[in-house]
Amino acid sequence: MVGKAGNVTGRPEKQARAVGRPRNADASASRDPRADIIAAAARLFRAKGIAGASVREIAAEAGLRKASLYYYFPSKEEIVYAMIEGVLEPALDMQHRLGRADLSEPARLWLYLRFDVEMLCSAPYDCTWLLSHGNLDDKRMAGYWAERQKLVAWLSARLRQGRENGQFRECDAGTVAKALLAATEYSVTWAEREDRKRMTGNAEEVATLLVRGLLSKECDFDTVMKEIGAVSGVFLSAN
Repeated sequence: MVGKAGNVTGRPEKQARAVGRPRNADASASRDPRADIIAAAARLFRAKGIAGASVREIAAEAGLRKASLYYYFPSKEEIVYAMIEGVLEPALDMQHRLGRADLSEPARLWLYLRFDVEMLCSAPYDCTWLLSHGNLDDKRMAGYWAERQKLVAWLSARLRQGRENGQFRECDAGTVAKALLAATEYSVTWAEREDRKRMTGNAEEVATLLVRGLLSKECDFDTVMKEIGAVSGVFLSAN
């Protein structure tokens, strides 16, 4: 762990810091320097691009010396990979929870889409932007794309089952599933991320727009919303 905040003078301290991890004199200490580095890199990547942001700049933004940053990440590329690692776990977990719940397919889909938009928009950085702008090695990214395909497969299954139940209209489940995921992922480019209440409203509007467009004539959206209202507290955060 990094020691308590203080001036870095280069002289020995009574309580030594961990070797190779001193902070800049004007930086406040953190319990998670890796998170500080990732957050700093995210800000610089959006401002300058991944190629345009130097390791020295990232270290300075995080309040670290350049050599200290290398203690946590041996290269700038490793920072990018760390940003993406595990980013899909919350969405996969929610799909698993919803899959076990006694819900209609429209309600299940609405709850997932609403959750996914809010989760992505409340994240500390926009991983979708990273994926579209980064130059990432295919082998290192294979795990991410395999996990993302699980999201698409679950959405496809919901659409097919809902269609069999007479709740969704006829559609190409695979194509629509990809479109649904794209809609949630790119909501981070326009949603009111700084205003939590507005962000939640954005998430609900996206979920409503997408699900209503898929409903069959026999499926009443107001009935679906009543079902959602009875269970939303179990699956969604409060406004």
